[in-house]
Amino acid sequence: MESVLVSLVVTFVFLVLAGVIGHKLEKRPRPYGFLIPAVHIVLFLLVLSGVFASIYKLQLLPAGGGHALTLLYVAVLTLLVNLAVGLAMLFIKGKSRILRKIHKISTYAMAASVMAGIIFVSAAIY
Repeated sequence: MESVLVSLVVTFVFLVLAGVIGHKLEKRPRPYGFLIPAVHIVLFLLVLSGVFASIYKLQLLPAGGGHALTLLYVAVLTLLVNLAVGLAMLFIKGKSRILRKIHKISTYAMAASVMAGIIFVSAAIY
């Protein structure tokens, strides 16, 4: 169970870093260039792999993960929304306020579900 907690905390740190980079992207004029969007996408992939690793580890436990597993499934759904909207924003020419708002809200929902997962896993350990 401690391994799951470590995975979730590291995933949350990557999520916060992706949010900081995303905030910097929001403030920059288009075209963004290559480096900052590439770092943002790599951090997204690290968050995605961290959530999948945590789900896998929770499924291996005899108790099955319970509420933490459900919250991580919610995080996967928000990750998919984030991916679809992020790709759409990457390829459209102008800035869309609606897409940015959806991207931001799904990021907050993802952060909330990962944080709640950390709380549930911590409660199960201690």
